[in-house]
Amino acid sequence: MLAVLLATSAAHAGDFRSGLTAFRAKEYDVAMQAWLPLAEAGDVSAMYNIALMYDEGLGVKVDKQRALKWYLVPAESGDVAAQFNVAMMYDFGDGIPEDNTKAIYWYTHAAKQADEQAQFNLGVMYATGEGVEVNAEQAIYWYKFSADLGHTSALYNLGSIYSAGELVPVDAEQAVKWYTRAADFGDNDAEFALALMYDEGDGVSKDDQLATEWYERAAEHGHLRAQFNLAVMFDLGEGVPEDNARAAHWYRVAANRGHPEAQLNLGLMYENGEGIDKNLSAALGWYRKAAEQGLSDAQYAVALMYDDGVGVAENNAEAIKWYRLAAEQGDSQAQNNLGAMYDAGEGTAPDDNAAVHWYTMAALQGNTIAQNNLGAMYYAGEGIKEDKSEAYKWFYVAAELGNEDARNNRDLATRAMRNAEVSKAKDLAIRWLAEFGD
Repeated sequence: MLAVLLATSAAHAGDFRSGLTAFRAKEYDVAMQAWLPLAEAGDVSAMYNIALMYDEGLGVKVDKQRALKWYLVPAESGDVAAQFNVAMMYDFGDGIPEDNTKAIYWYTHAAKQADEQAQFNLGVMYATGEGVEVNAEQAIYWYKFSADLGHTSALYNLGSIYSAGELVPVDAEQAVKWYTRAADFGDNDAEFALALMYDEGDGVSKDDQLATEWYERAAEHGHLRAQFNLAVMFDLGEGVPEDNARAAHWYRVAANRGHPEAQLNLGLMYENGEGIDKNLSAALGWYRKAAEQGLSDAQYAVALMYDDGVGVAENNAEAIKWYRLAAEQGDSQAQNNLGAMYDAGEGTAPDDNAAVHWYTMAALQGNTIAQNNLGAMYYAGEGIKEDKSEAYKWFYVAAELGNEDARNNRDLATRAMRNAEVSKAKDLAIRWLAEFGD
């Protein structure tokens, strides 16, 4: 939008050139004095340039209404730059009421004159139904014109249309074709899309090696999710030999850019000394960065380090803080551990009711330690009314899910209950397991 028009009529060429010289020297008031009489006399090039000055606030206050007024005559005279600028103003409601119908009208005029951005924007409007009914055929039509002129976003959008199957049936061959063309122009979103297709076998044969190659290209070009996924590939040895050092490198690149899962995984590598020197303090630092972004796994990891005094002085109050944050997001391990802190009065006053609450939350998610703990609370009547049948139910459930302590507690509870009570409690447990399995 910053390009001025250079052509004008021969009769006014001197005045126009003097305005152009002043404009290039950023003497906008002098340019305005030279161009305004020409514009008022009907010179379309001067009109466009005056419009541009009001549009961008060059030497004058921004005035979109005046800009539109001066753009319209050149646009109606066939000037493609003016047509595009008018379309943009209507498209985004830039200082004037938004009007998608008029935007499409002017984009179409500019698009027919091979303006690749107008063609692309027109494709977007047909694809999304802005100012017009959704029309896949027209969207693809205009995207292809723009793509043929090298517009990388048009190339990418064509790949996305055929990959998503929302506007047209899924066509993986076409998706790969257009994504590859976009990737050849260095579009890292297209590189990442190709990597995902090969990684997940989405419409193409799953190919970890090709996935890794595309992830690496996208990662090198700065694609954040590609950097993380590439790290995972090296971490797990998918498509490439396992390489913890390279995994740590790419986790660090993504972590430094704020990717929470990368921060968590980098913390794990520091904690375990995988691909990097073991450093518990660094592990905690990366866990905290991810935890502060709300990642529940990282919140749990921070809590556990404070709880056990790993890499930091033991601090039960801080552990409770982080357990609670993870527990409130549904992390069953954090819920169980938070229950245990209230149960034992670690970092807080003992609170059997709170312990039962958090044990229950975790137990309902299938956490067998919490199920065993909840059974113990019911058995002893701590924080909840004593109920041997309910205790037996939870011991039985946890035992069936593999918890050895619960198996022992179930056997102990059996000796203190009547056969009928045991039978009823067992039925309740089997019913719960059936529903949980569903």
